[in-house]
Amino acid sequence: MKRVWTAIMIALSAPYAMAGETGQKVPQVIAEPAAPMIGPITVQFQESVPITLRESVAGVSVGSSYVANVAVHDSHTILITGRSYGTTSLHVIDGDGNVVVDTVIQVVDMSPSRVTVNRGGSDYSMHCAPNCRPAPNVGDEKEYFSNTVQQAQSISR
Repeated sequence: MKRVWTAIMIALSAPYAMAGETGQKVPQVIAEPAAPMIGPITVQFQESVPITLRESVAGVSVGSSYVANVAVHDSHTILITGRSYGTTSLHVIDGDGNVVVDTVIQVVDMSPSRVTVNRGGSDYSMHCAPNCRPAPNVGDEKEYFSNTVQQAQSISR
């Protein structure tokens, strides 16, 4: 019984034993919950989606700009563009420096008109609606990709 009373007395006096010389209690640090998890945000490859937030946006951070590009349009809207297949992180920060969004971006290709032809172990992507045209894609045969991109760039100059 003596051990039980001793344990109770130690438990009751523990906050005061840690109070220090001033007799004040040491404040406990309580971790704030992380930013609300939204998403994951799914973006179509080579397309852009707007995301409207309640909080005011002061800045954004994206894990890999090779997978997705994120731009602040205005104080409550960000635009996410899918650049390459994969997954990356997204954090949105408000004016007080708080992370208000902590999520992932998934870049996918769900286009019903994209066709990939595999010829001799090399891929050649095309957009087929209504007729098939070259649509170079990450992972396509190197020369096919380079030539098609160069042609598109020469037209847009």
